Amino acid sequence: MKNILTVLLVVAVLVLAVGVASYAVRVDVDYVIGTWHHVSLLALAAVVAALVVVVGVLAAVAAGLVRARERRALEEELERTYVRLRAAEASLQAAGPAAAIASDIAPTAGRTGSGETPGDGS
Repeated sequence: MKNILTVLLVVAVLVLAVGVASYAVRVDVDYVIGTWHHVSLLALAAVVAALVVVVGVLAAVAAGLVRARERRALEEELERTYVRLRAAEASLQAAGPAAAIASDIAPTAGRTGSGETPGDGS
């Protein structure tokens, strides 16, 4: 958030700098509701700078809320996974030494005494 605010403030200062550089210029601004007559470009730049900062902060807050919601969903999924993992580990420990012996024997069950596997054809 700090980086976003810094960028927004730099952009706002740049817009205000343009307004200060042309403060003596007066323009008429037409918008939906009416016309703003003899507006200084400095005042117009101040309005634009304020809008940039407000819209930028609101967008950053909205993005932060979406990221927080996604993080909560991922944390809940991770917690469910840990619960299943702990249950699987507990059932493996409950099976006792017989399961450990079976898991140690399983990789060597396909080998014969001569070091060949069945179905080698040699």
